[in-house]
Amino acid sequence: MAIRFFHEKIEWAKNWHVYYKKEIVFGAIIFLTASLSFGIGYLANRESNHAPIVIEKCSAAAAGQ
Repeated sequence: MAIRFFHEKIEWAKNWHVYYKKEIVFGAIIFLTASLSFGIGYLANRESNHAPIVIEKCSAAAAGQ
């Protein structure tokens, strides 16, 4: 019984893959494009080192004026 169950699941997966092939390829292209653009942006930003932003605590008297 268990072998038949796994055989049915494998057949279902094969049919699902064939039925949704266009959507799977489209999703893969979007994922690869997003990954590539993130990688290029990350590498481009590494070249320009900016000074870090420093936030200073101000007193309550100075904030009210």
